[in-house]
Amino acid sequence: MVLFALIIKGSFRKRNILKRKPYLYSLPIIFAFLLAISFFLLARAVQAEFYFTKSLSTRIAKEIYSYQKKAVLINPYNSAYRRAFSQTNLLIAGGIVRQSDDQQNTLTPGVEERGGFAPRSSENEAGKTSGVELSDTDRQTIIQAIRASIDEAKAAVKLDDHDSKNWENLALVYRNLINLVEDADLWAISSYQRAIILDPNNPELRLGLGGVYYSISEYKEAIKAFEEAIKLKPGWPNAYYNLAWTHYKIGNQSQAISGMEKVITLLKSQNKGSELKQAEKDLSEFKSSP
Repeated sequence: MVLFALIIKGSFRKRNILKRKPYLYSLPIIFAFLLAISFFLLARAVQAEFYFTKSLSTRIAKEIYSYQKKAVLINPYNSAYRRAFSQTNLLIAGGIVRQSDDQQNTLTPGVEERGGFAPRSSENEAGKTSGVELSDTDRQTIIQAIRASIDEAKAAVKLDDHDSKNWENLALVYRNLINLVEDADLWAISSYQRAIILDPNNPELRLGLGGVYYSISEYKEAIKAFEEAIKLKPGWPNAYYNLAWTHYKIGNQSQAISGMEKVITLLKSQNKGSELKQAEKDLSEFKSSP
């Protein structure tokens, strides 16, 4: 705007220059055009941010989906919007599969799942069913939501493939679709590996990678990933817990017991009562196992 004003001012003061260089007459028009485009883009960005912020302030699934969809349509070049929208679609698909009113009607927007406390089961949440037969409409909605989740996660990566968060999000999407989408486990592993290259000191990425290996019964690789997470974050109960259960799965009972004892020690020092009860229960199971 300042440059535009200076050009207009200079044009009127130095008419002799304009006579020698008549093409300068077009400069104010060009800058006015660029200024109008800038204001338009800024207005679109503000509008998109408004809708995205609204999606974070509600727990109603339809509103979250609607607001985030509007944000993505208005500003498709923001990878954070794409990541959040991919997770929202994934949560919607999972909520329909679980046939839970709470899951169908309320969501936590913008939360990107990380390595869980206990990888005890190789089942994925998105793959579980409640035994209720789904209608054709529900099945179609699930398929569309899964496709949208993958597409949005890939779009985020395409926008910025140097951001580890985008690769981690893509890994999380595929991780939740193992047993539902062909080669989802391979895509999840490769996405985690790419994220680790970009952010090698992030222990949560190692924990997530180990969780994928655990879910497909690649226990040796899972142990390696969990041990790397522990090296990066020695006082993290989650990493020890996952490692303990992995050792238990392959019959390393003594290592499983010592690992769970370490978990209990860390949880006591961190005053995590609810998780402590689960760890103590698991330790009893380890010790009673033949």
